[in-house]
Amino acid sequence: MSDSHLLKTGNTAFHYYQSINKSYRKLYNKLLMLHYPFFVDPEESLENRQINLTKHCISRLDTLENKNVLEVGCGNGVQSIYIYENFKPAKMTGIDINLDNIELANSVNGHHHHLEFRVGDAQQLSNIADQSVDVLLCIESAFHYPEKEKFIKEVHRVLKPSGKFLIADILSVSDKNRYFMEKWKRKMNFHHWTEDLYLKTFADYDLHIIHTEDITNKIKQGYSGYSKWVSRKNFTSFFDYLRFKLFVFIQVNINIYLLNKRRKYNIFVGKPMMSSITVN
Repeated sequence: MSDSHLLKTGNTAFHYYQSINKSYRKLYNKLLMLHYPFFVDPEESLENRQINLTKHCISRLDTLENKNVLEVGCGNGVQSIYIYENFKPAKMTGIDINLDNIELANSVNGHHHHLEFRVGDAQQLSNIADQSVDVLLCIESAFHYPEKEKFIKEVHRVLKPSGKFLIADILSVSDKNRYFMEKWKRKMNFHHWTEDLYLKTFADYDLHIIHTEDITNKIKQGYSGYSKWVSRKNFTSFFDYLRFKLFVFIQVNINIYLLNKRRKYNIFVGKPMMSSITVN
């Protein structure tokens, strides 16, 4: 089997996620979550470390049991399914702008009658009613939104007065423009904000932060032992195996470099009412 789709990974955001989904199917015969790994134990698999990130985020919220939960930027649906099966919301909806991801999500959803996936734009949640959501999750998706102000305004609109939101996002450590990267960033739909810009915009839309957390170091640690994530047995061709190992090496080291020099990974938890900021 040729891995020619890897060559398109850096073309657009759509091609990136299409390639990653195909790669997971090839390596693990199933889809995995579409976010960075979070370190807990040295011997964990990639799948375990992705689950760690989800569990860590959910631990920063009150119980999801019997709540109406919305995941914005749900990707291929694997994270929504994990949350639905393990945290028992009464209803869960996953929204993603990528039709290919939603088709994958529906294909693996099974018989979860109170979990649904829809194509939708995070910046205009037109199929979500006002004040209807108990918990809104957006985990590693918002850096793709070109008009995050509109998304944050929508967060306020759809949350119940008693509701909460959690946004986990990859942030820029400064607002300095690097013009030689701008064309590629537009192709990949990268729109990283600084922490200060996030906090200002939350305040502008009456969303009050009750918890912020920098988990960058845990994410960087999450890549330790990554060479074990690709097994030779999944490849009929040794050349394809080496090519895939090189692809993983490049992807991992780019991510680590950026997290060391230009990016950080933050969690924001808030609600649509007055509250004080606590920073861990």
